[in-house]
Amino acid sequence: MQTTHLSQLAAVFDKITDPRHKRGIRHPFAGLLALVLLGTLAGMTEIAVIQRWAKKHWKELQIPLGFKRKTPAATTISRSLAQYSVSELQDSLAEFFNVILAEENAPLVAAVDGKTACQTRDDEGHPVHMLNVFVHNVRVTIAQWSVRGDKTNEPGCLKNHAAELFKQYPLLQLLTGDAIFAQRPLIEVLREHGCDYLSRSGQTCRCEKTLLQVRDNQHDTLEAVKFHFREALKIPLTSCNLRLQCLNYRVSRYINAVKK
Repeated sequence: MQTTHLSQLAAVFDKITDPRHKRGIRHPFAGLLALVLLGTLAGMTEIAVIQRWAKKHWKELQIPLGFKRKTPAATTISRSLAQYSVSELQDSLAEFFNVILAEENAPLVAAVDGKTACQTRDDEGHPVHMLNVFVHNVRVTIAQWSVRGDKTNEPGCLKNHAAELFKQYPLLQLLTGDAIFAQRPLIEVLREHGCDYLSRSGQTCRCEKTLLQVRDNQHDTLEAVKFHFREALKIPLTSCNLRLQCLNYRVSRYINAVKK
C-alpha cells in the first residue's frame, strides 16, 4: 500500500469516535485501527503478530498513520479497540475503499455468495450463515450479513441490505452470483439502484440494467428469448435504446404470460 493510501486510511479512521478516556492517551486511535486493518488484510489473526509486524515496518508506518512514539504494545492495541463503533468503522472503510476503487478506472464488480461457518454457532446453537459481498478489484469483502439473523434466504438478505450496500458503495455496477439470486423481487431492487446482475453459469440475457440467467433446462424460455432477440434485430430503428426497449417489452410480456 502506498504512503498516500496509508495517510488516507488514517484520515478516514480519524472520523471514528475514540472510546478511550482522554487521560493517558499515548497513541492515535485512528492509527491503531489502521494497524489492525492492515495486519488483518495481510492474513494476521492475532494482535501480537500484528504488533511484531508493525515494529518491523515502523519506519514506513509511523508518520503516515500519525504515530509520534515507538510501536504500541499488543495489550495497548487490544484494549484500545475493545469498544469502537462497528457502524462507524464500516462507514469509514466504505469511504476509504471508494477512494481506492476510484483509482482503478474500471467498473466495480463484486461477487455475492453465502457461506456457513460450521465451527461458529449463534445464540440458538445454529451454524452461522453469512452472506458476503467480495470485490474482485481489490480482493476485499466489503459487506457481510447474517442470513439467519434476517430470518430469510440469501436473495432476501441481499434485497434487505441493497439500499445500504449501494449507499456505501455508489461505484458498484455489477454483482455476480449463483442462479438463486436471479429472482424478480431482487432484480427489480438492483435495477432501481442501477446495478447489473450476472449469474456465474449458463447462458445470460440482458434486459435494460439486469443480466439474467436462462439455463438450457428452461427450454421454452430460452427459445423465446432467442426468438425475440432475432426479431428485435429486424426492427428498422435508428435508435438503439428504442430497440432495446421494444425487446425488453416483448421478453417481459412473454415471461409474464408463461408464469400465468
